[in-house]
Amino acid sequence: MDNYKLAAQLGLRFTTSKGSLSVEQLFHLTQTDLATSIKNQGKIIKRGDEDGLSFLDEATTVDKTEQLRFDILKDVYLTKKAEAEERRSALATKDHRQKILQLIEQKKDGELQNKTLEELEAMLAKA
Repeated sequence: MDNYKLAAQLGLRFTTSKGSLSVEQLFHLTQTDLATSIKNQGKIIKRGDEDGLSFLDEATTVDKTEQLRFDILKDVYLTKKAEAEERRSALATKDHRQKILQLIEQKKDGELQNKTLEELEAMLAKA
């Protein structure tokens, strides 16, 4: 079953620095707040592994609800991180295009400045 559907069915809430939040409210947190929540949730999951060797026991089970919280927090964080990278990339592309357009305008202005008075007047008469 989809993690988000399961979270909705369970009415899952996440303890964060901003209080107890629903899944959809997680998307309004900053990446820093999400990272803190992920670390805290990771600590909750690892509490059952006090000696660090619980993976050797076949009977070891992680609380599925706590794991679900961790997985959703991680997914929201990665989604927001990808979106932020996309925005940075789009902004860099836009800035690069703007610089090119400015250089084109400067070149056109330079070409006009090199024309003689007669050429400029002829161009003005045609326009």
